[in-house]
Amino acid sequence: MRLKFLCKTHRRTLLEDTDAARALWLELNARLNAERPVPTPERVRQAGTALEAAGIYLMANPEADAALLHRYHETAQQLIELLVQLRQSRLAIVVISGASALVEHLARNGADRAAALDACRQLTLHGMGQVERAMGSRFPTPAPRPARTHSATLH
Repeated sequence: MRLKFLCKTHRRTLLEDTDAARALWLELNARLNAERPVPTPERVRQAGTALEAAGIYLMANPEADAALLHRYHETAQQLIELLVQLRQSRLAIVVISGASALVEHLARNGADRAAALDACRQLTLHGMGQVERAMGSRFPTPAPRPARTHSATLH
């Protein structure tokens, strides 16, 4: 997934030094976890940058263990939550699908398969659950109409 939270220079720097990408990811992830998930532009930028840095690191190191995959899922979930709060459901769906695609790629290239499957499942269940709840609050579902009953007589 190619998010665009990093400028070209920073992206190139992180691609050349994937340990720096990991450090940035973990630093931003810790900062985001320490604060309430309030959807400010700064927090969205931090969450997006963290997810983009995570993707750079994981693409360079596809043999991710369960802990890294879980942290990646949590990072994606933070961005999804912020986007949903900002009523950016379509963008949240793009993040869900992109994050799932990356995890699937990792599973094919040496990552812990059970953890990858769990990360994809969590992205789908929690991420799409948030999107659906947000969409449901914007678009009330109509009340079901009573079913018509027909009576028949036997002769």
